[in-house]
Amino acid sequence: MFNQMAINPAYAGSKEAVCATTFLRTQWTGLPGAPTTETFTIHGPTHKKRVGLGATVIADQIGPTKSIGLLGSYAYRIRIRNGKLAFGLRAGVYQYTYDWAAVTHKDPNDVIYINSKTSTVVPTADAGLYYYTHTEYIGVSATNLYNGRLSTVSDFNGDDATLSMHYFVTAGKAWKVSDNFVFNPSIAVKGARGSPYTVDLNLSIMLDKILWLGVSGRTNKDLVFYMAYNLTEKLRLGYSFDYGFSQLAELDHFYGTHELMLSYDFNVYKSKMLSPRHLYF
Repeated sequence: MFNQMAINPAYAGSKEAVCATTFLRTQWTGLPGAPTTETFTIHGPTHKKRVGLGATVIADQIGPTKSIGLLGSYAYRIRIRNGKLAFGLRAGVYQYTYDWAAVTHKDPNDVIYINSKTSTVVPTADAGLYYYTHTEYIGVSATNLYNGRLSTVSDFNGDDATLSMHYFVTAGKAWKVSDNFVFNPSIAVKGARGSPYTVDLNLSIMLDKILWLGVSGRTNKDLVFYMAYNLTEKLRLGYSFDYGFSQLAELDHFYGTHELMLSYDFNVYKSKMLSPRHLYF
């Protein structure tokens, strides 16, 4: 929710400043082969403000699989009433690497992939819409529009491993209760082919225009606590902790999910930015 560039290319340029953000997410900490994700995004408007441009780097690892993605985003924005509607497109490539030696084989005598790695590069494309004002937003996006083939090996049914399309719907609104108190509920709906939809309901408050505190509930039985602190007018630090109440929580050495964020806004056009909406969304 603090950087929708990760899921919606139409978000590019929406902060009216050049914004660079990095994330580090360690999921299911303590479990062998647990997922880790690192992302870096940078985006901003062009000088005429109608066009937003952005770049994204995503590095991901789960078990023996590593991937890194390089993507570029383009958003065209038009003014509608008190807000702007952006149409976004993104394209790039992912490189997937499989370390077969890291797999525990059912048949120890099967040495076909022992001490070997395979790698493949696949193109990807995303699209999205994003409407926002100073106090509210709504976004719709889809990623992996091109179902790139990930492997030269098919399963017993002749199907290949491919990138699956993911869908996102996000919305939020900020209410200024007083000069030092802003209440901000938001929601995110996520889905993918072959996977159940999940819904995040987020409730957060901003105190003294510098500190965000919030809690999220997720339909897959996750509870999330998060905070963000504006160290300066342009530099922001964030942290979240997810704890699941599914069967994973019953495993030994399960320490939940942690995420760190660091974000910096370059006000290159000397415009008036950092409204309550920009401080958060």
